[in-house]
Amino acid sequence: MLLESMKKGIGKYVMIVLASLLILSFAVWGIGDMAGVISNPNEVATVGDTKVTQREFQEQFRREMERIRGRVSNIDAEQARNLGVADATVNGLIARRLLALQAAELGLLVSDEQIRRQIRRNPTFRNALGEFDPSIFRTTLANNGLSEGAYVVSLRQDTQQDYVGGVITAGAKAPKILADTVYKYRYEKRSAEIVNIKRGQASGRKQPNDTVLQAFLDKNSTLFMAPEYRKLSLLFLDPVATAKELSPSAERIQEEYQDRLSSLSIPERRGLEQILAKDEEAAKRAHALLGDGKKFGDVAKEISGKSGDDIKLGLVVERELLPDLAKVAFALQKGDFSDPIKSPLGWHIFRVTEIQEGREPTLDEVRKIISDDISRDLALDELVKRADQVEDALAGGASIEDAARGAGGRVRTVQFLDAEKKLQTGETLQGLPADPSFVEIAFTTEKGQTSDLMETSSGGFFMLRVDEIKEAVKRPLSEVRAQVKTAWQISQLNDVAEKMAKEIQDRAKGGTPLAEIAASKNLTVETPAAVSRFYAGGRNAIPPTILAGLFKAKVGDVVMAPTQDGYAVARLKDIENAKIDYNDGDLKELREALTAGIANDILQEYTHALRQEYSVSIDQAALDAYFSNQGYGRGR
Repeated sequence: MLLESMKKGIGKYVMIVLASLLILSFAVWGIGDMAGVISNPNEVATVGDTKVTQREFQEQFRREMERIRGRVSNIDAEQARNLGVADATVNGLIARRLLALQAAELGLLVSDEQIRRQIRRNPTFRNALGEFDPSIFRTTLANNGLSEGAYVVSLRQDTQQDYVGGVITAGAKAPKILADTVYKYRYEKRSAEIVNIKRGQASGRKQPNDTVLQAFLDKNSTLFMAPEYRKLSLLFLDPVATAKELSPSAERIQEEYQDRLSSLSIPERRGLEQILAKDEEAAKRAHALLGDGKKFGDVAKEISGKSGDDIKLGLVVERELLPDLAKVAFALQKGDFSDPIKSPLGWHIFRVTEIQEGREPTLDEVRKIISDDISRDLALDELVKRADQVEDALAGGASIEDAARGAGGRVRTVQFLDAEKKLQTGETLQGLPADPSFVEIAFTTEKGQTSDLMETSSGGFFMLRVDEIKEAVKRPLSEVRAQVKTAWQISQLNDVAEKMAKEIQDRAKGGTPLAEIAASKNLTVETPAAVSRFYAGGRNAIPPTILAGLFKAKVGDVVMAPTQDGYAVARLKDIENAKIDYNDGDLKELREALTAGIANDILQEYTHALRQEYSVSIDQAALDAYFSNQGYGRGR
């Protein structure tokens, strides 16, 4: 069996990986052969006897897109595909399926009780009291477009795969020499003396005539383009709007109220004041003074030097205090003070200034909240039914308008809109799907074509037809004269700054001290603190744009680079090699990251080996169709 052979060979394999991967790539799942033909267009791949549906691919690809957009701003689907995100997504799904098949073959079963325990332990599904809350569980799944059944299936698969992956990657560890080498590279520091040449202000500078501006506009027309606009026919099954149409029954609201009562309950709150003494002797002295009738605030000031608001903890609930402190503080009567209590922070004496009794809210107090939540859940269920009706109608040859009417919806005409959801007037259009995929699909679908019915992250659905397209065009000078003028002036000022920087660099390379050159031009030399190649420091530090040059230079070399407001010239003064400290938290984190990378590579190689045991085929045509919006549907 493959798993057993991999276990036996794990030590040898780790050594091979370590020998060949001194600098890790931290790769995602490997890229497989894009080959094979699958008869069902809703399937993008087969793995053994199982299928990877287009719906699965769509959902995972969107999650990857959202993750990338969170780091590198906007990116469309085609750009992501060109970067290999689509291939990596397909192969990631295949890898998961391979591990699931291997887990099933090995008999790694996950019981319902194990799944229940994992769900109850997940902090995401707990209320303010730290208890598992079924309503939070359901709401969280709904907000992420998941049914309870789909979530349980996914969790079961993940658990099985964790078992297999844990065996395969057991023993993976980054060797000391690798961690030390990467640490030295990352934390080497360099110091330099720098002259910043800031460009001047655009105002008051030379005023260009229209001939100059037109020439500049012609040369840089892409900077001043009017955006592309598209007129759409849109069917939007909006969960928010649908929820407003639905009214849950009084019985359903009552039932939900009873289920949620523990999470809706308002806990007791107490206003507390505190004397915090450094040692037991001071705490006993404070307690004695209070016993003699001295005011709490006066004693606090005498013992701890604090008074007024500094001794007030405000209104707190029991769970907000350490258990031993809470037990004492919440046993006192209003106006009473406690005996000294020890904690890791010192010795505490509490005084209760106010008590707000805990209570359970009445149904009337929370009726609207519960009703709205139930309406949202009902809306999500209702929209799934309507989406199925739409797809059935489309499959029968209906138009988008007829399909919408049959499902109780309507097609909205969206006047010419740009990729920022703005009309030609500059007004932002409201009532459109908030999901990033809406703009992506609206601006990748061909004129006259109708997109698939797409599901949004909030549980809604939309589909659209592109009726007209106004291509992006170069704006005439009359519309953008002010912007072109400013850009031209900045360009001229940049040229002046660059010329001066080049002159300074040439003179510095010739041996003239940088300080002498700077003084002759009424500039100053700065000597920021040494920095590593991945950290440019704060204000008045080495400009990030010049770091790459400095880390390629030798001591004494002079480099220059553009900055946010001009140019900079720097002479490398010193190179400070990183010192290895095995108690350094950064080194420990780096070693853990390298170990995780090696484990990932091992698991990747294991899934490649599984491809020899289970047949794998990827339908390139189905993927191409997905990106060209040729209507493969939602997949089921």
